[in-house]
Amino acid sequence: MSILRELWTKQTADSEVKTTYQYVVDLQDRLEQTCDLSRQELAKAQSKQKKYYDVKSKDRVFQPGDKVLILLPTDENKLLMHWKGPFEILERKNGHD
Repeated sequence: MSILRELWTKQTADSEVKTTYQYVVDLQDRLEQTCDLSRQELAKAQSKQKKYYDVKSKDRVFQPGDKVLILLPTDENKLLMHWKGPFEILERKNGHD
């Protein structure tokens, strides 16, 4: 604890001990900065991918009583999909369903 107190109060200590603990403190700071940078880059990549996806996407609005088809996996193979229906819309829960 005395080493941390010396580092925080900027008192001089043995140079070898101080450099070791200072390295750990500096490493923690660099890791925090790297995490912040990666979060920023992730947000930029997500917005870019959303922009590309939204180019071809269409906003569809269904009303109660409309008939729709649903694309579901087959019973034999979950990777194969086929259309089932028509099913009737009963109600709209929120803006995304």
